[in-house]
Amino acid sequence: MTHCEKATCELIDKLNESGGVIDMFNDFFQGCDYLDAVNKGKIKVGDTILMLSLDGAQLYWNKQSDFWMYIWVIYELSPDLRYKKKYVLPGAVIPGLNKPKNMESFLFPGLHQLSAVQQEGLKVWDAF
Repeated sequence: MTHCEKATCELIDKLNESGGVIDMFNDFFQGCDYLDAVNKGKIKVGDTILMLSLDGAQLYWNKQSDFWMYIWVIYELSPDLRYKKKYVLPGAVIPGLNKPKNMESFLFPGLHQLSAVQQEGLKVWDAF
C-alpha cells in the first residue's frame, strides 16, 4: 500500500535530475494531471488514490437483459497487483432490462461512504 508514495518520490527525484524529462510513461503516476495535483498539494503523503470503473454487460446471447456494475481499483498497489481479483473491490451490481436512467442514484451510496471516510478518516494498522 505504499507504492504510490515510493513511485512519486522516485519520479520527482528523477524529474529534478533530468530537467523535467520522463523517458518512459508506464503508470498513471507519471501523468501531468497527477503530478500537478501533487505539486498543488491536492494529493498528499498518506492519501489513498482510488479509481471507480463502471461498465455494463449483456447476460444472455438472445435475451434483452443487461446489468451494470462498478468497481474500485486501489492505485496504492503496484501495477502487478492492482488488477488482481482479490484487490479489485466491487462497488455495486445494478440489474435491469435496460441501462439505468439515473446512474448517479446507484453511485451515490458508494460515493457517500467514500466521502464519509475522507471526512472522518479510517484508521488502518500498518504492519511495517
